[in-house]
Amino acid sequence: MKRVAFIAASAALLLASAVGSASAQNSTTTAPSAASAPVLRAIPVPFGAQGWDNCQHGQACLFQNSNGGGTMYVVPSCGRIYNLDSSINNRTSSLWNRAGSPLSVYDGTGGSGLLAAYGAFGPTINVPSNFNDKISSVYAPC
Repeated sequence: MKRVAFIAASAALLLASAVGSASAQNSTTTAPSAASAPVLRAIPVPFGAQGWDNCQHGQACLFQNSNGGGTMYVVPSCGRIYNLDSSINNRTSSLWNRAGSPLSVYDGTGGSGLLAAYGAFGPTINVPSNFNDKISSVYAPC
C-alpha cells in the first residue's frame, strides 16, 4: 500500500515538474551576458553512495555520474552564471534542481550554447545522452 502511494506521489511530482520545465523552456527570461554578470566557479561537495540524499531543498545540484553518483556540485546562488571547474566541466551526467527558479545548462562557458532548462523543484534527472558530459556552465535566475 505504501509503495502504491509512493508511486502515485512520484508520478504527481513528475507531472508537476514537466509542466514547470515546459514553462521554463518557453520563458523569455534569458541569462545575463557574461559581461553583465560575474562568472564564478561552482564548489564541489564530495559525498558517498547516497548522492541524491545530499542535495538539499533549495539547492540546484549537478552530479558527475548518472543516478546522482560521483562528485556533487551545488550551484552557490541564483542570478549569476557559473562556469564549472575542470573536475566537473564536460563531466555532468545527472542533476536535481531543488531550487525555486529554473536551472539552465550550457555547453559553453559564460552561459553560451543553451542545452536545456529545468523547472524549479523538479525531479532527479539523468541528462539525455545527446548532452551527457557536455555541460560547461549553469544559470538560475532569482
